[in-house]
Amino acid sequence: MPITFNVIPRKNIQSPQDPPKFYADIVGNGKTTMDDLAKYASSVSTVSKGDILAVLETTFSKIAEDVADGKIVYVGEYFTIQAGGSSEGKDTPEEVNTASIKSVKAIFRPGKLIKNALKLATFQKR
Repeated sequence: MPITFNVIPRKNIQSPQDPPKFYADIVGNGKTTMDDLAKYASSVSTVSKGDILAVLETTFSKIAEDVADGKIVYVGEYFTIQAGGSSEGKDTPEEVNTASIKSVKAIFRPGKLIKNALKLATFQKR
């Protein structure tokens, strides 16, 4: 199934008098749930859907726990995930403390297998 996109206009904020240019804006098309992953894995193996769901839940709980502990989690050649964030600038190193941290986010880096899959993706205008 192709990746779908909408066409959206965007003005150049540095030259607001110029006419807008049009860009492809990739949009999500459906979703895949843990249940979907378990059903698929069950259909291509001898392991039951319930057993697969238990393994997925355990695996992703451990990933979340390790990211929250500051670890970089490598999931084979699929992806890497770690915590990142931003903080308020201070004049001296001594002034920097936990209150300086303003936001925390997950940094996701696709691995070789996901990157290769995206290289083969096709696109369709919505």
